[in-house]
Amino acid sequence: MTFKILVPVDLAEESSYQQPLAVAFEQAQKLGGEVTVLTVVPDIMAGLDWRYAIRGEKGGAGDLDMKAIVRVAEQRLEQIVAAAVPPGITIDTIARHGVIYEVILELAAELQVDQIIMAAHRPTLGRFLLGEITARVVRHAKCSVNVVRNG
Repeated sequence: MTFKILVPVDLAEESSYQQPLAVAFEQAQKLGGEVTVLTVVPDIMAGLDWRYAIRGEKGGAGDLDMKAIVRVAEQRLEQIVAAAVPPGITIDTIARHGVIYEVILELAAELQVDQIIMAAHRPTLGRFLLGEITARVVRHAKCSVNVVRNG
């Protein structure tokens, strides 16, 4: 049975993938595992004021081609991973769209991963009150979660 590792990353935040990918690749080499790297294109309209939703004649987000946005995200993810992956590691990249922590948890269950490795910044009061993505994943994941702190 192969040890499966999921690494969710934010393409806009380099600190979200540098250390977690290094940790994941190291563990995959030691355990003979495979790594899946995930990026999630967030719901664009989530949390926005209604005034921002009205765009053009169609209004709302209907004129956004979410499939194209996800394809671009996956291409960028593939570039990042290709530059970092050591030889001999089985790797897969996935880009999806939705509520970030929900997509992470759904994919972890779908792939039956053994561990999620993700980044977290030093906590601040605002992050505790807002409920950051990492905290939600840690609370709800059915597998181990390795939180890699940055700086």
